[in-house]
Amino acid sequence: MKFKLDATIWRDDRYTAVTSYEGGVGTTFWSSAGVFAGGVLEAHWDGGDFSNTYFSAGLSDDGKTVAAFGATQAQANIWGGYTKAHAIAGYELPFSHVEGNSRYYRVEGAAAQALVSELDFRMWVPDSETGGSFSDPIEWIVVGAEGVPVGLTGSPDDYFEIRLDYPSTATAP
Repeated sequence: MKFKLDATIWRDDRYTAVTSYEGGVGTTFWSSAGVFAGGVLEAHWDGGDFSNTYFSAGLSDDGKTVAAFGATQAQANIWGGYTKAHAIAGYELPFSHVEGNSRYYRVEGAAAQALVSELDFRMWVPDSETGGSFSDPIEWIVVGAEGVPVGLTGSPDDYFEIRLDYPSTATAP
């Protein structure tokens, strides 16, 4: 799974007033292993700078949509000692195309943010006096009730994609 979504990012450097800027959130969740059972793929993995990584995608009965998906990940000690945490969930990602052994589910533009039902992004510097924890981040996206991402602004280059690899040639649903 990979995505790029334009968003208003809030920043508090503890020296000036809280500010915001137009930025984006995105990441790639990748695993070569997972368990596919009952129409749901689940994968967990940790390693290197990554921890608490989890991904799931549940296909519709006809395989034409990823009916529900979710992912979490923390990445520590990156770009100057920052830690970043991502969590995302959504519904109804449509089938796009097949390439070799891979089946792609993808949307682009404003439709990408429309399928996201929950989003969390936070960045902090561990052990700093301010902005040093998940609950006291330096940067974050504002979310509303029940995790609904009110900070997403949308753009024509937004996209959301899930690629499912098969042992032999993939087929369209």
